[in-house]
Amino acid sequence: MSEPDDADVIEQVPRQVNFPAVPGLRALRGVTGTGRRRIVAIAAACALIVTAATLVTFRLTEGPRTDPALARLVTEVTTVPVGTSAPGLPVLPASASADGASSWTLIVSNTLSPVSGPPLTGSGKPEVFYVATEYCPYCAMENWPLIVALSRFGKFTGLATSRSPRFEHIAPVDSWTFYGSLYTSRYLFFVPVERYSNVLVNGEANPNAGRSYRVLQQLTPAQKALFAKYDKSRATPFLDFGNHAVEIGSGAIPSQLMAGKSWTQIAAALRQPKTGLGAALLAEADSLTAELCVLTGNRPASACPAFLQNAELPY
Repeated sequence: MSEPDDADVIEQVPRQVNFPAVPGLRALRGVTGTGRRRIVAIAAACALIVTAATLVTFRLTEGPRTDPALARLVTEVTTVPVGTSAPGLPVLPASASADGASSWTLIVSNTLSPVSGPPLTGSGKPEVFYVATEYCPYCAMENWPLIVALSRFGKFTGLATSRSPRFEHIAPVDSWTFYGSLYTSRYLFFVPVERYSNVLVNGEANPNAGRSYRVLQQLTPAQKALFAKYDKSRATPFLDFGNHAVEIGSGAIPSQLMAGKSWTQIAAALRQPKTGLGAALLAEADSLTAELCVLTGNRPASACPAFLQNAELPY
């Protein structure tokens, strides 16, 4: 059966989420989402024109290249403590500028929904199944908080930097690829599938079509069935949390906050929770962490403090 091209622009619907009060911090009620993205098929969805400059076939031409620099960057991203987006943290609303907001709301993932089915496991542990593409800018944005969240439960090796192409209305996003990486954890089994690269098959290929990019990984028949069951449009990014819940599309991370930011600047934002970018990334990371805590039975304790255990998930 032929598959439609992946759609990368996902509907973002505001919803209300409450985090309980914790010692030293007041409870905060937040409205999630920073606007609505329309669902469109990638051929029409990305009705975006890639500039000629991005037709060069490369996976990475800028950013950290030396092993020591990359190692420092990976360490910075994989050691972000939990709770930096706890209640009381100001987060940029959609109508405010990047650093000059006068009013704030809490932003958490607004694309998480419950599913029912046989538990998804791997090596006797709950499986987190992730479908992405390197050319997808929303995958690029989601990869940052996903790495932060998963690193609280295990360890990555082999992570590599990557960049999404430039589209007409979306600037390139400096990010990561899970292709060729390894994740080890006592608590979770992580299965990422990067279907396509950010490299066009040739200079004449249509950059708005998913199959114009070089294939990296194929879904197994079981993975394809799971993907189609829960994600009818087969949009990326797609996350399945052990068949307990799924997230279709990226969390509430305004793309304009990522525009023009390098790997080192985005990594630094993870330590700057009062900035718009840092707040959005950390809120999404803690939202993902809360769902992972459900899968692991709130283990380890360092990743699942009380405020996440008691958080009201959107289902």
